[in-house]
Amino acid sequence: MADVSLDKDINAQIDELRKQINKLSTVLTKRIDTASDRADEALYSSKVKVARIADQARSESRNVVRAAKENPTATSSILIATALLGVFTGLLLGKLSN
Repeated sequence: MADVSLDKDINAQIDELRKQINKLSTVLTKRIDTASDRADEALYSSKVKVARIADQARSESRNVVRAAKENPTATSSILIATALLGVFTGLLLGKLSN
């Protein structure tokens, strides 16, 4: 008789554990779905922002090219001045490191 009662108790505990595992599985599935949805939203938002930034960069580069074509003398002067500044900065840093 004791064995039958012990078997029923063990079976009841196993059933309870199965129910708890099913509940945990359901909760975990919902959380994973929520996290996946949030990740998808963040990815979409990032794609939109990157596309917008790329469009702005293209627009600005067109403006720079247009300005360079309209003012070749000024463009050359700026490039030469920038190159000279780079050379002098390199020389100065070279002397400071010695």
